[in-house]
Amino acid sequence: MRRAGAKNLSLAYGLLGLCFFIYEILTSVFSFLPLLYGFFFCYAFVLLKEQERTLLRLDFRWFFTLAFLLFADITHDFFLFSSWFAFFIFYYVLADWIRGNFKIARSIPIIFILSAYGLIFVGDWVLSYVNNQNVKIIHLSYALPICIEALLGYVFFKGRI
Repeated sequence: MRRAGAKNLSLAYGLLGLCFFIYEILTSVFSFLPLLYGFFFCYAFVLLKEQERTLLRLDFRWFFTLAFLLFADITHDFFLFSSWFAFFIFYYVLADWIRGNFKIARSIPIIFILSAYGLIFVGDWVLSYVNNQNVKIIHLSYALPICIEALLGYVFFKGRI
């Protein structure tokens, strides 16, 4: 009986992963859809905190999160692995500082998502400058998807961060 449950869970994760990758392709076509960088930053943060608390090994969900961030970098023409660098800077420098200094716990997922996008854009600007390429300009069109994603992050991670 347990074996069938594990197979169903693996199938569910596989289908959900496929849906996320298809969604990410759609975000390159429809600009009003959120890129989900901040959402997956929050999810990866939750997974790492869960791993620290339980001392279990990181599983498929962690590696899927990294693969999704890499795919998002490729799809949206950011530098390769820039979201990984941004996440590790976020996790080791900003996340605990934000959790310790902001007393309104309900707003922490929103601040996580905004800081995730800030780090990704700043990292992309730095790498563009180093490679002597044109710097991407942040348009106002990014504001609506980031606000939608902040709302999603608030709903899904309200009590978990």
